[in-house]
Amino acid sequence: MAKQAELDRGTLSFTIESRILRELGERLVKQPEVAVIELIKNAYDADATVCSIDYEPGHSITIADNGGGMTLTRFATSWMRIGTSSKEGVNVSAKFGRLITGEKGIGRFAVRFLGRKLQLESVSFDSQFRRRTKLIADFDWPQFDQHEDLGKVRVPYRLEEAGDDAQSGTTLTISQLREEAERLDLKRVRTGSLSILTPLRSLLREHSEREGSRGGQIDPGFSLKIGRDDADEDEGDVALEILNHFVFRAQLSVRGRKLRLRVYKRGSEEPYFQVEDTIENHVGDVYSDLRWFPRRGGTFRGLSVDGRVAQRWVIENGGVAVFDRSFRVQPYGSPSDDWLQLQADVARRRREPRSPLALKYFPMAAQVKSSTAENWMLRLPQSAQLVGFVQVDARHSQTLSRGRTGLVASADREGFVENEAFNELRRMVRGAVEAMAFCDRRSQQEQEKAKHREMLATIRRETRSAIAEIEANPLITAAQKSRIVNALAETQTLAAQHQQAAYEREQQLEVMSLLGVVAGFMTHEFGSALHELEATHKELLIISKQHPKLAGAAASFATHIKNLREFVTYSSGYIQGAKARPAKPYPAKPRLAQVKRIFGRYAEDRNIEVEIEAEADLEAPMVPPALYNGLALNLYTNALKAVTAKAGRKAGKICFRARNTDRWHILEVLDTGIGIPSALHERVFDPLFTTTTNSDRDPLGSGMGLGLALVRRGAEAFGGKAEVIAAPSDYSTCIQIRLPLSES
Repeated sequence: MAKQAELDRGTLSFTIESRILRELGERLVKQPEVAVIELIKNAYDADATVCSIDYEPGHSITIADNGGGMTLTRFATSWMRIGTSSKEGVNVSAKFGRLITGEKGIGRFAVRFLGRKLQLESVSFDSQFRRRTKLIADFDWPQFDQHEDLGKVRVPYRLEEAGDDAQSGTTLTISQLREEAERLDLKRVRTGSLSILTPLRSLLREHSEREGSRGGQIDPGFSLKIGRDDADEDEGDVALEILNHFVFRAQLSVRGRKLRLRVYKRGSEEPYFQVEDTIENHVGDVYSDLRWFPRRGGTFRGLSVDGRVAQRWVIENGGVAVFDRSFRVQPYGSPSDDWLQLQADVARRRREPRSPLALKYFPMAAQVKSSTAENWMLRLPQSAQLVGFVQVDARHSQTLSRGRTGLVASADREGFVENEAFNELRRMVRGAVEAMAFCDRRSQQEQEKAKHREMLATIRRETRSAIAEIEANPLITAAQKSRIVNALAETQTLAAQHQQAAYEREQQLEVMSLLGVVAGFMTHEFGSALHELEATHKELLIISKQHPKLAGAAASFATHIKNLREFVTYSSGYIQGAKARPAKPYPAKPRLAQVKRIFGRYAEDRNIEVEIEAEADLEAPMVPPALYNGLALNLYTNALKAVTAKAGRKAGKICFRARNTDRWHILEVLDTGIGIPSALHERVFDPLFTTTTNSDRDPLGSGMGLGLALVRRGAEAFGGKAEVIAAPSDYSTCIQIRLPLSES
């Protein structure tokens, strides 16, 4: 076979179509504010002290600075080179030693996103010509798209001599604005730069003054002028007052491998809590200042502005903003952002902290984690309650030890790439937020203890005063005085014991609330067992026909199955309907009859008469039927125990009474039991308070003191109330529940 002739040989280069600029400009930036801020960053990197923006909607956007400007050579090798590496390896600006904010050399093409035409004017001292020059270049972006090869596109320019007094700097005039530019929000541009009036200006200024200059000449600062730039002065004064009225403040600083966290409480210059740690830092220098304004009474007390105004200001300006060197990084801290995962954890009621700081310096014990009252993670600040910022001097694109990289800006300038460095930053700041939640709970516990101590001191003073008054009363006999004084002294001792045990009792109540889960499991298991018991009962009935002696056992077995079936039916309905509000009104009397049946045999065996006084068509309140049943059942079991505990053989009596008024449904349970002394009418609603004794033989079990506490909490949860009221003459006790008839 003949060898084929070679037709050509050589090398080829890549060509870049001109529409790549459209991709870089129109696709790279999502928001017009981000595009403008990218151009402001260029001014900052050029050592400008002032950058001004003149926006004429529908016509033009002009961005001018007084920085170093560009010579023709720099324009050709930097501005006109896409993806230039001119800033790579240069960490600080030439004049003021500012940390450079740009690094990829593509941010300037954000102008393409804003308008179809650009005129660039730049004044600078050019050492080649030994004089000041003025460079003028015109860009017509749609014409670029007409060329297949970007390298063949020609941009017209001219270089003029500038006077010695000409101000150096660069001016960009963008015209024939695109539709996206019509949405430009100058307020977002204003709050996207570090050195301008923002709700965070006092925090930022304090940090900037503390940091000082980084090298070269003293940096006079960088300011942004947008039209009338003093529009927010009054707001700034109000902002400063509100910011200084924080409940807790966290300051976090990281230098090298040294991390330092300070948490301050309002009114104190000394840290309430502090941590110093050594970490493996892949982020760079970090400084954060966070102010927490919990949404609760007293947060804004003492402000010169109305508390509602202050609350609204915090919500509008809430969030933890991130600044990369001197410019804000979107979307962190915006209302829709949850970069610290605060909203997600609040919604899920997460109980475990996320940060290594929390795990190491304020770990949570198992009993604290399981307690709703003690778990400080359940009090985690929400984004709308935080006003603060994080400033990073990020190690952009630098390869660190073991092949890791620092913070990397995403290509569209919307946040950082979520690499290990970013996750490390998130864990640092999250640790500061969790520290404030921990300090808040600890502070509340200290306040509660102080309140209890004051209460005990008041009781002691009142007891001493009462004893002195009794002993001085000549109308009281010595024996009576002794008895009364002993009773008062015992009351004081009991009060002290009660306060000391309050914390433990609340913890026990939290544990008891978990029994609802156990009840659901038991109900399911009982339901499954019932099927087997009923099958066994059928077999027992067949056998009893051949062996009559087993007939009694079969009848007793049937009674127990019936009672268990009643319990399972009730429990299932209670568990399934505990949260669901009724779609329409339902009758109250059948509910009370169902409750009566549950312990009907118990009452009958003890000669206790149970009555229901309610109209057949009486409507129950608009609360979950399971709640209504539960309230009635708790009152019923309390009444049964009270009647059973009364000495004597006289028949006992319990009565359910229900009626409606214009606004309320009233349910009363009356009994002829041992009664409740007037001094204990409120105490009986305390968690774990009980006046009954334990009995292993009583099917109602021991008196744990949870029934009435849960009754009151359940009623109050739906806008009602529960209390002990005076009983009619033929009864000893009456407990009344009032529930609203409508949801409103």
